[in-house]
Amino acid sequence: MYNYFKKFLLIPLLLLASNSIAQTIITGKVSDNNQALPGSSVYIKNSYLGTVTNGEGDFRIKIPEKYKAGKLRISSIGYQSQEINLAQSKSPLAIQLQKDTCNLSEVLVMPKDTLLALLRRAYGKIKDNYSDVDTRMKGFYRESYFVPESKEYLYFGEALLDVFKTPYKTQSEGQVKILESRMNKHPMYDSLSRVMWYGGIYRPLFGDKVKGRIGFISPSGFKKYSYSIAKSQLDGRSAYKIEFVPKESKQVEYKGVFYLDVESLAYMYFDCTYSEFGKDKRNKYLSRLGKLRSSLWSKSRRIKTKYLKRQGKYYLSYISDWEELYNERTSLNLVHFNEYVTTNISLENVEPIPFQEQTEYRDVFYLKAKDYSESDWKDETLIVPDTSLSKLMAYNPQEAGQLLNKTYSLPKGAQFKKKLIEILTRTYFDFDFERKTTSGIENAAIVYTPDSHHNFGKEFDPENKQTFSFGTKMGYKLNSFFDVNYYSKTSIGTHFSELESLGFAYETPLINRGRQLFLMCGVNYFFSQDGYHIGDFASESTFKAGGKKFRADKIALYVGKKKQGVSFDFGLRTKLRKFYSLFVSAGYQLDLSERDRLFIQEKSGFFLTRKKTDISLKDSSIQYFEDGVQTTKTSFDTDDFYLKAGIRFVL
Repeated sequence: MYNYFKKFLLIPLLLLASNSIAQTIITGKVSDNNQALPGSSVYIKNSYLGTVTNGEGDFRIKIPEKYKAGKLRISSIGYQSQEINLAQSKSPLAIQLQKDTCNLSEVLVMPKDTLLALLRRAYGKIKDNYSDVDTRMKGFYRESYFVPESKEYLYFGEALLDVFKTPYKTQSEGQVKILESRMNKHPMYDSLSRVMWYGGIYRPLFGDKVKGRIGFISPSGFKKYSYSIAKSQLDGRSAYKIEFVPKESKQVEYKGVFYLDVESLAYMYFDCTYSEFGKDKRNKYLSRLGKLRSSLWSKSRRIKTKYLKRQGKYYLSYISDWEELYNERTSLNLVHFNEYVTTNISLENVEPIPFQEQTEYRDVFYLKAKDYSESDWKDETLIVPDTSLSKLMAYNPQEAGQLLNKTYSLPKGAQFKKKLIEILTRTYFDFDFERKTTSGIENAAIVYTPDSHHNFGKEFDPENKQTFSFGTKMGYKLNSFFDVNYYSKTSIGTHFSELESLGFAYETPLINRGRQLFLMCGVNYFFSQDGYHIGDFASESTFKAGGKKFRADKIALYVGKKKQGVSFDFGLRTKLRKFYSLFVSAGYQLDLSERDRLFIQEKSGFFLTRKKTDISLKDSSIQYFEDGVQTTKTSFDTDDFYLKAGIRFVL
């Protein structure tokens, strides 16, 4: 019994031991005669596991047990690829690549029509060359902001990502989940920069130029660019090197080069920079931020995107985005740099990321990230930090202040700004149009005598009509599913209709892949007032009604009802773009109370100062008739059912 018990106790220890040897971390440096080769691809052959070298040529990759006898493949643009037997290698590896003598570009003279036909074929083969099934990618993302002259960092943030991507035959969107995130920030960051960057974690989706069918590879965009072609080599494969520049007077954002595999015509690599128009457009955007005191100007931007062939298909491997900026307020040159590398790909039994776990595009991920000192990613495949970034990582948040001269004081509102950003990224705005039907009155007349100098009277014969209203809603997301909101609407056209409500809403995805489709449900407590337009009347002098003085030369009278109650909404919503979505909904109003009223509104004078009020039909100044019978109640009413369609905007 005692021996059995000892064996039982040893089981957890054996499991821990087996797990610790189940994977190995390999590090190394890729160079060319001692010159570092940044951005080199390092991956396990016949697998979906890989990484890239940093700016100093260093890399780190996790090797699972099943691949320990496999080969590590290293490739870099302009160099011959190399394979390393993992079983015969010892970390750290010193890998020297040889220049590819066949990589010298050979200019090809090709008629324009022939070149464009080649580019059309490449575009048409996207669905064949790239994944034709849903994929889940594991990736590493880093974002940094630093002073280039000294390589001193204002902040850096890192995230381990889980990315769901739909097949390349469609342009439908995917989803991103942050598995873990961490950051370190200079204490003076908020005084040096008043910008919080967002959207970077969606780089593997929106930065995928092939999936997004960016303009210069699309046949519809060919007329805006001039192309030239040369024969070259890339990753040990024959390639066409295509250079593209905007045609004169064409307003397009990029110029640069991309590589096509000669055999399959797959897009292998993109290297793009801003055109003059692109830089001007970027600076116009930053100048609008300047009104918020950001004071940034873009000097240049370079975006690289690389794809690797794995198991017969091409997959996104690496993206880097380097932008040089100038801060007018501090007179500092700055660099905002982010990069993403795919470290693993899954193709089997792929499911979308559960809705509640998805990260929004507008989320500023490092606001919720752990401090770097509290994280331990030593067993993860990531992009090795360069020397200057490692220096910042070694400091705690207090010591990091020594990296830059303390020239600037910490703004008093730094914490307030952080909280404000968190609130704004949870806020949304709806703009909608609503249709309702009015019914009730067949023959009516009214005489309104507010004083001895005024007498407004008219007979009218309403018909059943539809009314249209414009509404706005501001909502705050409590979490992925629930929100609270305030809604206000006003009528468009002749009749009078206003409503305000406070509500609680729930939404959940019906389709959780590609262009997501959401079911929306809501319950609201509302206050409304609706009136049928009796007519407009001239008023030659001031009179009082409902406690207000009316001085306008022209007034309008409406007969109708004030209500309050509970309404129920049901609808569908789908995303159009990153910040916009379209929705339709239907609802029902349950009236808890109603009062019959005469609404009085000024129709002349400055529109923002026009007065309006309402008084009871029981007031002694009113004589109201329906079908020839005097009454204090109106049969005018609006339908309890309504339909809406609108657009949602998120910040």
